[in-house]
Amino acid sequence: MPGNDLIEARARIVKDGQGKSLQAIGDQDLLNLADILKIPLHQVYLQSMEKGIVPLRYLRNMPSITLKEQITLHASRVAVVGSGGLGGHVTAGLCRLGIGVLHIFDPDVFDETNLNRQAFSAQNTLGKPKVEVIRECCRRINPAVQVTAHQIAVADQNQHPLFADVQVIVDALDTPGDRLTLAAIAGKCRLPLVHGTVAGFGGRVMVIHPRDGRMEMLYGGREEACSAELLLGTPILSPVLISSFQMKAVLNLLLGRHQSREGRMVFVDMEKPSLDLFEL
Repeated sequence: MPGNDLIEARARIVKDGQGKSLQAIGDQDLLNLADILKIPLHQVYLQSMEKGIVPLRYLRNMPSITLKEQITLHASRVAVVGSGGLGGHVTAGLCRLGIGVLHIFDPDVFDETNLNRQAFSAQNTLGKPKVEVIRECCRRINPAVQVTAHQIAVADQNQHPLFADVQVIVDALDTPGDRLTLAAIAGKCRLPLVHGTVAGFGGRVMVIHPRDGRMEMLYGGREEACSAELLLGTPILSPVLISSFQMKAVLNLLLGRHQSREGRMVFVDMEKPSLDLFEL
């Protein structure tokens, strides 16, 4: 593999959180090597990890995420549909976790009503397309992650070809009708869908498998219903918490963890506070 010797030459010995010594390499070294070798940064990261050399940015993921699992995440492809309160936090988190390829979908621009909760909403991003802002921010957060921005609504079951090369879809939408459409697309593509929704100081998360009918159980016959987000508002606490549960569900799917627990819906009420699990 071209560049392996150069990668090893720039590695250094560090200690992990448990005091164990390991080889690691910094971002700037990896960026320089990509430039020297004229190969994508994504490939340089992969070569480094396959040689057992940990990019320093992932050191604090370990040992909760092993190096072998980090390589799996680096080769993974996830779509996040919706770039608002949930979607922005999910995308930022998956980027930091090192998911190799992200496709993000949202037709909207940032406005002032987003400032209370959306991760990439700020004075200097108002009026700008959400997906373009997020793509650029992700490039600065983790340049090894390949982010494709789709400034479109996912509102038609015939859009399923857009998801042909992903492994997991994240539902970060607002309305019942759009969620049902996305579940139908996931069914056509035979992909798991990580459903999440927030309202007030609560929310829920559930993994929906292809054509298992559970999105219809939640929303069937209520396609035109008003979003609970609009009725109760959405302070930042609920998107931050629920997006974390969604990110963990994505990790579980990609890494094959806790498969027996996927059928349960997690419902969180921070007012009580309580966390309940429901079988559907």
